Amino acid sequence: MNYKEIEKMLNEIRNEDEMMFRMAVSHLMDVGIRHLTTDNVEHTCNEIMKQDDTNSLISNYYQCKIVKTAAKLAEFSHIHLLAYISKNIKYNV
Repeated sequence: MNYKEIEKMLNEIRNEDEMMFRMAVSHLMDVGIRHLTTDNVEHTCNEIMKQDDTNSLISNYYQCKIVKTAAKLAEFSHIHLLAYISKNIKYNV
């Protein structure tokens, strides 16, 4: 699917119930954040480091850094994080 197709689908969900949509996005972020515990991050990094990354575009070390950075971001309020992303991060979709 391309961005236009996804945007249309998201708009349909959002138009059904704006408040529900916003709470669902918040819940999605919250659930993800709660799973980025120190133990889970360590376990995930250990599993990543066991993989053969010879033919990978991203090294195991870099994949582990992504997980650790996500854990750092999880320390912030997900509402503030969403606001920051919407104001400061540009995507070329």
